[in-house]
Amino acid sequence: MRTRFSPVLLIATLAGVVAWPSVSAAQEPSAVFRAGADAVSIDAAVRQNRRVVTGLKAEDFEVLDNGVVQQVSDVSYEKLPIDLTVILDVSASVGGPVLDELRRALKQLRADLGAQDRLRLLTFNMRVQRLVDFTDPAAKIDTALASVGGSGSSAVFDSLAVALSSAAPRGRRQLVVLFSDGQDSSSITDSDTLLDVARRTTPTVAVVLASPMRQRPASLVKVSAKPIPTIGDLAQQIATDTGGFVVGAAPGETVTTFRQVLEQFRTSYVLYFTPKGVDASGTHALEVRVKRPNVEVRSRRSYAAQ
Repeated sequence: MRTRFSPVLLIATLAGVVAWPSVSAAQEPSAVFRAGADAVSIDAAVRQNRRVVTGLKAEDFEVLDNGVVQQVSDVSYEKLPIDLTVILDVSASVGGPVLDELRRALKQLRADLGAQDRLRLLTFNMRVQRLVDFTDPAAKIDTALASVGGSGSSAVFDSLAVALSSAAPRGRRQLVVLFSDGQDSSSITDSDTLLDVARRTTPTVAVVLASPMRQRPASLVKVSAKPIPTIGDLAQQIATDTGGFVVGAAPGETVTTFRQVLEQFRTSYVLYFTPKGVDASGTHALEVRVKRPNVEVRSRRSYAAQ
């Protein structure tokens, strides 16, 4: 059975075993997404009958912070640049044709990014590797993709925990896209710790599941007497908590799926508010509403104050 780590201890531990030079053992997970010293920012996707709702203003939204209604001071739509982190499962369960599709999907994603957007590429089997960083030239992406091959076991939880906990620059939106069959077999992170990290950190998470067998256990390693969540349940919980979503990766549709994930994230709002009437510290429950009937809002459910 594995030892359960606190989020801070987890990142310190991972820093020693993951090929991730920018994470230091003393770094605490980035916990707050703020536009300024006091303002909190939240990504919120608004849909009606599966169509994007555009043209909303600050007064159209209502934000509850720990149950207390807050005033939305500003709204941004399709203005802020995006930092896109793609995490690819390259364990033995991922075969050659799938890798070929992933290479094509990433090349298309790079083409779809705006001039100020940035791409980072992580891969994992039993070890997490950063192949391309945000500031690397486009040529390095092509070289990195050519070198990817499938082998070994699968550290799904570790890879996502590290990506979520890296530093998030102000003024940029953070999207993490995880491509995997969803079953972990070698992480030091357990599912409870992963969920804790997801709730306390910045990025929105989109999970692209390559396996149709979502009822399998999410991990092959028993951590405690508690039941292990299924692949589908854990993926959905992470996506829900971070304001993201889960999609399937049908053979031959990976390029289209990745493009749709990016477009869904791009066509969402960023809301700003300065918390009033709530404690300044700790983890805060969030709820975002739109003052219109029959609309669906998808947003992060919590944030951690500094």
